[in-house]
Amino acid sequence: MGTTSETATTVTETGRIYALVLKVAELCNLNCSYCYMYNHEDKSYLRRPKQMSDQVFDWVLQRVVEHCDRQAPHRMSLSFHGGEPTLIGVQRFSQLVSRATSVLGGRLDNIKLQTNAVLIDDEWVDALREQQVHVGVSIDGPPGMHDRWRVDHAGRGSHAATVAGIERLQAGGINPMILSVISPGADGVSTYRHFRSLGIDRMAYLIPDVTHDSRDRLYGGLGSTPVADYLIPIFDEWMAEDDPNVYVRPFWGLIRTMLNGDGETDVFGNPPLSYLVIESDGEIEGLDALHVCKEGIARSGLNVSRNGFDDFTKAEPFVRQCLGSGIPLSATCVQCPQCAICGGGYLPHRYSSLNGFDNPSVWCADILAMLSHIRARVDTTSIE
Repeated sequence: MGTTSETATTVTETGRIYALVLKVAELCNLNCSYCYMYNHEDKSYLRRPKQMSDQVFDWVLQRVVEHCDRQAPHRMSLSFHGGEPTLIGVQRFSQLVSRATSVLGGRLDNIKLQTNAVLIDDEWVDALREQQVHVGVSIDGPPGMHDRWRVDHAGRGSHAATVAGIERLQAGGINPMILSVISPGADGVSTYRHFRSLGIDRMAYLIPDVTHDSRDRLYGGLGSTPVADYLIPIFDEWMAEDDPNVYVRPFWGLIRTMLNGDGETDVFGNPPLSYLVIESDGEIEGLDALHVCKEGIARSGLNVSRNGFDDFTKAEPFVRQCLGSGIPLSATCVQCPQCAICGGGYLPHRYSSLNGFDNPSVWCADILAMLSHIRARVDTTSIE
């Protein structure tokens, strides 16, 4: 799974954090080959508790109360994440949600669950509906595409179980947001058609988390712009469908930015982060996708057991910079005419062991091709 910010507001400019991603389960029942948490450079999950304890969860709530009261009026959202959060069981999940609702009161914006949906049954659906939890489901496309990457620990595909979970959610009145990791070199538009055939009208396509050190190993030999080649036909089909009720990220956010609006995530635009990640042991991280870069790079040195969310003057220098002024762009990006929209791309994708983050995105050519295509359509299409 991956994480994205839902606002481009910075922590330091406003003094506010808007969301927490809670790693309530450190492990997962799937073994997705591209996963930034398990199958890249950082193996810190091996040293952490398998689940977040009640004590750590209560420390999280205490820190939320402190932060919101200092910034009053202010509200924060909580996203139950992992690993796979449904591994904690529906009863404990319901207890934690009830605890958060009771303790936080008006300080709580909303609660989300990000899941692979494999374990979703009727009991889960009832709990999610009754507690008004927003649900995101990770699915990468039709069976052949999804099952290439998203397998269990025995190597078996998970598509059928994920679709069954989605259908249970829909039958229970829950409209999930789909998160789909792009498969470079594959037929992207088939994923859009598949999702629409499942009745999905909200979806986000995620660019694979790799660095300059790992891209060729994982996605080499697929042409110069395999991500753009995947996304552009999806964009064209979405535009042709012309249904305002169908939401597709990143296209909607990029169009908003091109029309001088606000972007929607930290994947483009290079904003300092407006959310924090809380690991199962209470450690506070700024961006967990940095695990693709190198061991320990996302560590802040802070923990909810002893630190509040305003303690980032005490954090490790790199994480403090991510949350404060942001990481400077490379000279190539600064001189690029698309810099205001792209912002250098997603921070982990800029990393190399040789130059650190002083690089354009490893997906730079793809981003430029996609932006050029979208801009040409937006220039000739009336979009409110």
